[in-house]
Amino acid sequence: MVQDINSFYRDGRIIGRANYNFTPEIATILGSIHGTLLNPNETIVMGRDFGNDSRMLKRAYTSGVMSTGINLLNLSDCTFPLLQFTVRRFGASGGFYFSGGHLYSEDVSVRFIDAGGIELSPEEALKIISGYDKYSKQVRRISPDRIGTITSIPQTQDVYIKSLEQFVDKKRIQNAGLKVVADSSYGPSGKISPILLNEIGVETIALNTHYRQKNSIPIPSINTIKNTADIIKASNSHLGVCFDVDGSRLLVLDENGLEVIFEDLLMLFIATFLSKTGSYPE
Repeated sequence: MVQDINSFYRDGRIIGRANYNFTPEIATILGSIHGTLLNPNETIVMGRDFGNDSRMLKRAYTSGVMSTGINLLNLSDCTFPLLQFTVRRFGASGGFYFSGGHLYSEDVSVRFIDAGGIELSPEEALKIISGYDKYSKQVRRISPDRIGTITSIPQTQDVYIKSLEQFVDKKRIQNAGLKVVADSSYGPSGKISPILLNEIGVETIALNTHYRQKNSIPIPSINTIKNTADIIKASNSHLGVCFDVDGSRLLVLDENGLEVIFEDLLMLFIATFLSKTGSYPE
């Protein structure tokens, strides 16, 4: 058994090395605590990245949640933004997501979101860690006939893509004749970004959309970013993006393969918002 469970807690997330200190047994306990914090028969959504370590720990965590009488909607491998979308679409009570891609490649994290699709505050997430030492006395166990259910929702990704299309001017984009290089960093964004970009009329060069066994270097890395930059220049593309493994963050590169800084991106979003609404976002 782990000596210091508090070492797993980092800024509102649970992070540990799979099968080293973050074992399936610990994942089950933490899932039981999470489920106990909810009311019996509530429904939450779960997802993960492509990694086998995320898959293993998510299944263990799932058994703990189910044992407390909580129902689960299963997205299997998906991006974190898709999980957030699904929570709101189905009116779920929240969700959790397993992914790698951190400072150390062996690390796996659990992220939590509330009923509004917003990541839990560090204080709320800390309640799960805080219950670890007392879990045998505080965890709710329900009768076999009330164990939580798991329901697959395979069409949600298609609905998500169609919803995203409504936020852009497809005709204007198609007339611009844009070409984009998109690096999915061997994560689930490879199942979404190429389809979405194609649907709105953007010529896309999609990189690393498949699953690759982890190695010692986290991704995206300097080498994968440099590779994307080289392809942007060689293909005369207008833009490049490098996603992280869960699709919740991205690095934007210009036509010369250089990073577009945060301030410039922010001004672009504000200018676009102003052109459509005539007022500043609140």
